[in-house]
Amino acid sequence: MGWWIQIIYLNEKMHIIMKNITRLLTLIIIFGFTLSGCESELADPAGERNLIGATPVIENLDPSIFLAADKENTYVAFDVTSGDVDQTMDAILEVSYDGGYERAQLSEFTIPATGLEVALTDVADALGITTDDMDGGAYVNIEVLTKSGDKYYRSSAAVNPLIACDYVSADYVGTANASSSGWGVDGEVSITVDPTDEYTLLVAGMEEIDGLNEDQGPLPLIIDPASYAITIPKTVLASDAWGYTNIAYEGSGTLNTCSQDIQFTVEITVDQGSFGSYTFNIAY
Repeated sequence: MGWWIQIIYLNEKMHIIMKNITRLLTLIIIFGFTLSGCESELADPAGERNLIGATPVIENLDPSIFLAADKENTYVAFDVTSGDVDQTMDAILEVSYDGGYERAQLSEFTIPATGLEVALTDVADALGITTDDMDGGAYVNIEVLTKSGDKYYRSSAAVNPLIACDYVSADYVGTANASSSGWGVDGEVSITVDPTDEYTLLVAGMEEIDGLNEDQGPLPLIIDPASYAITIPKTVLASDAWGYTNIAYEGSGTLNTCSQDIQFTVEITVDQGSFGSYTFNIAY
C-alpha cells in the first residue's frame, strides 16, 4: 500500500504546484492590466497633443533671435499658417524658458496670422520673472496650441529663439578643440576668418585630428547674421582617406555667440560613397 500512498502524495503535491502556477499567472495578468490601465491615465507633462486635422506651421521667423545686449527692447517676429490646409483656427502662444517645464500663456490669436511679435519682456512677464533672470546663451521656447471644441491642444509648431550675444569675428580666431564622439575624433583645430566675409569662419585641421593629411580645405562655416545658424557647403578636406579619395564634409549647425560653442552635423563622404552623418562640437 506504500506505493499508493506515495502516488496520492505526489498527486496532491502536483495539484498544489499547479494551483500556485495558476495563481501566479492570474496575478501576472491582473498586474499587466493594472499597468496598462495606469499608463492610459498618465498625462503628458507638456499638455495634450493636437487632435485636429490641420497642422499649424511657423514661418518667416525674422528677427529670429533675441539680443542679450538689449533685453528690454528685443523681440522676434513670425507668421503662423495652417500648413497645407486652408483653414482658420483659434490658437494661443505658450512660452517657456530654456527648456524648463513651466509654461505660460502669452497671447490668443487666429490662424493664419502675419507678423506676430514676441518681446522678451512679455515672455518674462508671463513667466513671472525679469529679463535679468534670462541669461545670454539661453533659449526661449515658443509653442502654438490650437483650439478644438472648448480645449486647446499642443501642436508641432514651435521655435526656440536664442538670447544671443553680439557676434565679434575676432573672438573666433585662434586654436579651438573639435570633437565628435560618433566619428571618434578629439583634438585641436585652427580657426581664421575669411578676409572677404566676417561671417565665414575657416576651420583647418579637421582631417589632421583624424590622422589624415589635410591637403585640401579648410572647412568653411558660413554664419547667418540674422539667426547665427551655420551652413557648411560640401568641401573636400583631404585627397586620400584610408585608400578612399576626396573625403568631404557637408551640413549645418548653430553658433552660440555667448559661450562661443559651435555645433554642426555633417555628412562625411568620399568619391566611393558615404560614411553617414555625424555631429561635431567646437569649443574655445
